[in-house]
Amino acid sequence: MQRPRLLVQTCALALAVLASGCGGLGTGPAIGAEAQALADSFDSRDRSIDLARLFDAVVETVEASFFDKALLRELDWRRRAAGVRASIITASSTDNAVRRINALIAELKTSHCALLTPDEYQYYAVLDIVGAGVDGVELIARRFWGAGPYYPGIGAFTQLVDGHHFVDGILEGSPAEQAGLNFGDEILTIDGKPYSPVAAFRGKVGTSAMLEIRRRPDAEPQRLAVPVVPIRPVVAFPAATAASARVIERGGLRIGYVHVWSLHESTSLKTALARLEPHNQSKPGSSARTAWSDGGVPAEDGAPIPGPLDSLIVDLRGRVGGRIAVAAQNLDLLDARQRPEWDRWHLADGSGLAQFGSVRPGNPSFRGRSALLVDDHTRSAAEVMAQSYKRNRFGAVLGSTTAGAGVSGALFVMPGDLLLYVAVAKHESNGQPIEGIGVSPDYPVARPLPYAGNADPVLDAALDLLPAQAAR
Repeated sequence: MQRPRLLVQTCALALAVLASGCGGLGTGPAIGAEAQALADSFDSRDRSIDLARLFDAVVETVEASFFDKALLRELDWRRRAAGVRASIITASSTDNAVRRINALIAELKTSHCALLTPDEYQYYAVLDIVGAGVDGVELIARRFWGAGPYYPGIGAFTQLVDGHHFVDGILEGSPAEQAGLNFGDEILTIDGKPYSPVAAFRGKVGTSAMLEIRRRPDAEPQRLAVPVVPIRPVVAFPAATAASARVIERGGLRIGYVHVWSLHESTSLKTALARLEPHNQSKPGSSARTAWSDGGVPAEDGAPIPGPLDSLIVDLRGRVGGRIAVAAQNLDLLDARQRPEWDRWHLADGSGLAQFGSVRPGNPSFRGRSALLVDDHTRSAAEVMAQSYKRNRFGAVLGSTTAGAGVSGALFVMPGDLLLYVAVAKHESNGQPIEGIGVSPDYPVARPLPYAGNADPVLDAALDLLPAQAAR
């Protein structure tokens, strides 16, 4: 097998989300019936994969590309892999083989390392945002007919808790939000069949799926019809970020709120801030919410929200990762007049500094009058942003400790069009790593998930804190 090339020379911290969610409703090139048919049939269970060839490719790629060679030697990676090879290549299904391969990869105890299948959100997010070189381009051309990686969905993400699927993220402006799905809802079935994040929606783009949900543990199930749309990650995340912009009145203050869903670009945060601070808006009246293709959701007129803001809340919760350079650009958007230490992030071996360009948007500074929300899904470049925000005292950080995913990942196409995510570089700032540690909040606040009914104590705490700080 040809040794794969590393794909992280830009020092990008890639998305690892995403059990990860992505969403972007497949805007961009029109998605024809042929492409939809290809994507609808694109899952690991329906294909015959040579498990021996798959396993050997995974082991060789990890050995060639994983950044910590000392750890591989310590674990005796080759011997360990040889010991489990027989049980994997004779697995009863591809799904079982993938689970066993991922259990082996998990022994590295490093983020950005996993074998991904088309039956999970992260497959499409990483392929669309990180890319997989020439092989990735060929996969996209073969499987998606140039429409870009997308999957059928409703714009909601779920987490498995004690065998139950609970909604733990909803993209603003998505069909799921428009239909009234709530954070904390348990999804029981889709059109009467067991729920799964991607496969349950295949073949249903352009139609509505009937969700059976439960909102309390002792409640009768409810039914909710939700349009199914083609979700393109690089479109959905920016659209949801721009659509999230709103003003909340609390304690006599006008507090802006923006939910940043990805750090692969900074334009969506700039668009949201422009809408919240209309005197800085370069294109008055431009749309702040992009219509979700085939989702039946009309685009809003994006009219500026009148009046200056007193404070700002930036929400980084929910499978957020991206690029370090964008983390720096977003900090610029919050205070372009000062350049603190966020541009000192570099490879742990000191081999190179990340190069950033300043956005200099002319927005008023939110230093000292903003808050940042994080959780255990906040990862990668979003953790860089959170740590720099905290260290340089932009404002308070609230929520729970971040994921501790402080490495760069590269993506490789495996047999059967599965994708292998491999950590290829570790990052630190001023000698402080994030990998395995995370960023702890200034104000720890938990957000329980099961049957939460959209309750958000983290946001409530920020809305209480900002007026109190302003009074002081």
